Amino acid sequence: MLKVQLTRDLRKNILRGHPWVYREAIKTDKSAKQACLCRVVDRKGKDVAWGLFSPQGPLALRILSTASKPPNSAFYQKRLQAAWKLREPLRTDQTNAFRLINGEGDGLPGLVCDVYDQVAVLQFDGDSCFEFWDQEFVAEWLLNQKGIQSVYCKPRRSDSREGQTFGQPLSESPLQIKENGVQFVVDVVNGQKTGFFLDQRDNRAYLQTISRDKWVLNLFCYTGGFSLYAGLGGAKQVTSVDLSEPALAMADEAWRLNGLEKDKHQTIGQDVFKFIESQSDPFQIVMVDPPSMTHSEKTKGQATRSYIDLFSKAAQLVEKGHHLVLSSCSSHITFQDFFEIIDESLSKARRRGQILRVSGQGFDHPFPHACRELRYLKFVDLILTD
Repeated sequence: MLKVQLTRDLRKNILRGHPWVYREAIKTDKSAKQACLCRVVDRKGKDVAWGLFSPQGPLALRILSTASKPPNSAFYQKRLQAAWKLREPLRTDQTNAFRLINGEGDGLPGLVCDVYDQVAVLQFDGDSCFEFWDQEFVAEWLLNQKGIQSVYCKPRRSDSREGQTFGQPLSESPLQIKENGVQFVVDVVNGQKTGFFLDQRDNRAYLQTISRDKWVLNLFCYTGGFSLYAGLGGAKQVTSVDLSEPALAMADEAWRLNGLEKDKHQTIGQDVFKFIESQSDPFQIVMVDPPSMTHSEKTKGQATRSYIDLFSKAAQLVEKGHHLVLSSCSSHITFQDFFEIIDESLSKARRRGQILRVSGQGFDHPFPHACRELRYLKFVDLILTD
């Protein structure tokens, strides 16, 4: 078995629960060319943990266990069962879509699984995690859980691999799911990520509570998650803007499925920045939930400037005394960064705000207490007072 030695004093950090070790902090056999289970030892050669070794990229180790014995199939089954039990409160007749496995947050690093009714969608955080995890083992365990009939191993957008299905074949049509009784249309094969952004569930429900009699603008709406909750909350009019026509078609279909009045929802397939520049009439809620603008520290500065440009322009569309709702899913933008971005955005727009809500991802997206970097989702609702 591969042995990896720490070159920095990270023993305490690992034992506290931090799941990552970067390449500059280890020494190992350079001939190791494949992802594998490894034994992690400290600078004195004493055992510290068992980890998932990655031969590529800056993240060299993902910690699996600090027990004396290496993890085996029973160990992984126990972790999977714990993840299933944690989500038990979500599995109701009103909600049949949730994140079942959230990687490091569930002690299964690099492994993600979202459940959409009878379909479980697996994704892996990079090539090394794809190599390491036994897809058949995980799929078999999932198919033994109540209600799951199909498991789809979905490649990331950058992968050349094709998706693989275990259990019953997938339908060619998009799935219909329920979240808090709201019906959505999800395309797990062609949609973004695993098909839907389950992490915003609680924030969508919040938006419903503030939408009555409001004119609502949802920018980067994707398949209309926030739009539907606004409509069900009694919004006067909802405008959904996104560049993806297939996503907008699913938003329209979901609007119909939920029995909402057709003439109260307008979908616009356009670049968001161009749309903002073309607007002169104000809205009473402007929801801005863009895709991640940075995937590394190197591009964080440019992403920060892009957020400020976007948010300041969006702020100018908000009627005085009403809501600017902002979100970011980038893990490289911290909550502190996000508040600074909001400060700069409102200053640039010559507006001032009163913060009503600060939140993040739902409880089915847990993270280790020692790795707050994995609290990636930021959501802030402001009333613009000036």
